[in-house]
Amino acid sequence: MTNVFKTFTEKLKKIDSDMKNKAVVAIKIGTKRKLTPGEIAMSRLVFKDSIDYAKVWIHLGGLVHTKTGNAMTPAGEIYISAKDYEQNPDFSVSRPNLKHWFIHEMTHVWQYQMGVSTGWLGIKQLCNGGYTSTVNSADSGDELKAYDTDLMGRDINKKFQDFNFEQQGRIIEFYFDGTFLKNEEPHRKHLKISKSLQGKVLNILKDFLINPKNKLMLPKG
Repeated sequence: MTNVFKTFTEKLKKIDSDMKNKAVVAIKIGTKRKLTPGEIAMSRLVFKDSIDYAKVWIHLGGLVHTKTGNAMTPAGEIYISAKDYEQNPDFSVSRPNLKHWFIHEMTHVWQYQMGVSTGWLGIKQLCNGGYTSTVNSADSGDELKAYDTDLMGRDINKKFQDFNFEQQGRIIEFYFDGTFLKNEEPHRKHLKISKSLQGKVLNILKDFLINPKNKLMLPKG
């Protein structure tokens, strides 16, 4: 069993190393931009001054998840598809679904800057089928396993730090949408879910919202 674990760990380290090398190449050859003043202001609504916003870059492509098309934020910098990059020079003026998506990725920036190896956690989720297995999520319907939550059932007694790093991003999404985007395209499914879960989400996030610099809020997985 020890040898199996050692081999598995060595493989994960190699994947992690390859991922970092690809990130360096992407930075050299890809297009990137800093956050806009509007994106920083929008992020401050959630993360306050717990993020050094000057260190955050948004990259075109590079590490975007090829299966789902989702963004990736492995080391405190956001990688998005060419389409999303070109059509959203400022996410603070994008449609609401893209605003809460951006805030989800900023959750990973927060996690990384606070000391979590989000790239490593992403690799572990990938190995566990988190990005390839679909489940019927109680909160969001047909959903990838990594993002699945059941805030009114299975997860009702959990604290923010008990959720994995993708679930934390999803909970922040629900909070941001239900709090700050409730008048934008009010018939959206995501907004309806966010509003229905708002009481539970606020309870989960109460300590985080008081002090986003509290490292006890960071995910354990």
